[in-house]
Amino acid sequence: MQLPLFPLRLYVLPGGVSKLRIFEPRYTRLVTLAMSSGTGFGLCMKDGDSLCHFGTRVEITDFEQLPDGLLGITIRGVEKFVINNHWQEKDGLRFGEVSTIKNWTPSSTRFIDKPIANSLEALFDEYPDYAANYPDPDFTDMAWVCQRWLEILPLETNQKQWFMSRNDHRAALSFLHNVIDEELRHDGI
Repeated sequence: MQLPLFPLRLYVLPGGVSKLRIFEPRYTRLVTLAMSSGTGFGLCMKDGDSLCHFGTRVEITDFEQLPDGLLGITIRGVEKFVINNHWQEKDGLRFGEVSTIKNWTPSSTRFIDKPIANSLEALFDEYPDYAANYPDPDFTDMAWVCQRWLEILPLETNQKQWFMSRNDHRAALSFLHNVIDEELRHDGI
């Protein structure tokens, strides 16, 4: 599959939602291509000047003219991919030949995992503007919960790429147990 690519430090996984401000002509073109093709575009991270291997195909779910006159778009992650080849056109817009990677299979929340889901739910309560992106959150699906945590935690690019390359959410869940269980112990809970 060929996709226009939007390199950002932003990390969105399948099911994730984010808002972007579009102001460069090459990215206005990307939005036009994404809307006309119906396949969306590839959101991928950069490591210095290099594109990272893994990204997420996103779809544009909404758009608006912002008060400053710029284009605002809302995107939703659809599926992960690996970049097999990429190139840049004269206007600076990048394209990639990508292969999709299977999304993580939904997984029920076990009793031992409830603190991780509960902590994310508490975060949604504390940040209603962020929670508004998810009108139907699924705190009972640990794959969904893990992906939302990975999107918001301040991890290094190589860590995020490593989690993206995994076939399921187990490594992320183990990592989150270490982080969140430690935080709960620190808080005396």
